Amino acid sequence: MKFRQETLVHRVILQPEIEKVSKGGILISRSERTQAINTDKGIVLMFGSQAWKDFGCSEPPVKVGDQVYYSHYGAKILEDPENKDNFFIICNDEDILVGYTTEE
Repeated sequence: MKFRQETLVHRVILQPEIEKVSKGGILISRSERTQAINTDKGIVLMFGSQAWKDFGCSEPPVKVGDQVYYSHYGAKILEDPENKDNFFIICNDEDILVGYTTEE
């Protein structure tokens, strides 16, 4: 699925972090992966040109590829019509709560 960046304005597209295999090596079903989207974690794929401008930010506080937590209730889940196993999250810039890293 291709998104047109000029239509995003204040929105952010995220790739939700969903495990396809459990820590024990068991494949997780598609319906269970859909439920796992509720983890509120994702990777920034793209954002609109006006994202975070209303908050006085000259530069966006995140960049493409950053891991973030987002507000679950402000987000919309999109299923990729070309690949039913692929999901996207679209949310407003203000729904990005915090960036995080798994490095120590």
